[in-house]
Amino acid sequence: MGRRKSRRKIRLRPKKKIPSVFQCPRCGVTAVSVSIDRKNGVVAVTCGACKLRYTFEYQEIYQPVDYYGKFVDAFVEEMGISV
Repeated sequence: MGRRKSRRKIRLRPKKKIPSVFQCPRCGVTAVSVSIDRKNGVVAVTCGACKLRYTFEYQEIYQPVDYYGKFVDAFVEEMGISV
């Protein structure tokens, strides 16, 4: 007599998520948060440890990761560091 064919288990891989807290270029602590105020059109990128803060104009096409990149670029430009 034959056996029933067993079903193959489907393994779901977890989806990669975009981080919401980033590393500070000045102090190196993972404490940089991006707060978006769509009503006033302002985005504030702030480090919770060393209180480094930059503000940018809100643009709909950018994600928080993009504002973090602009934050790092502005810090590097201000410090005069060449990469």
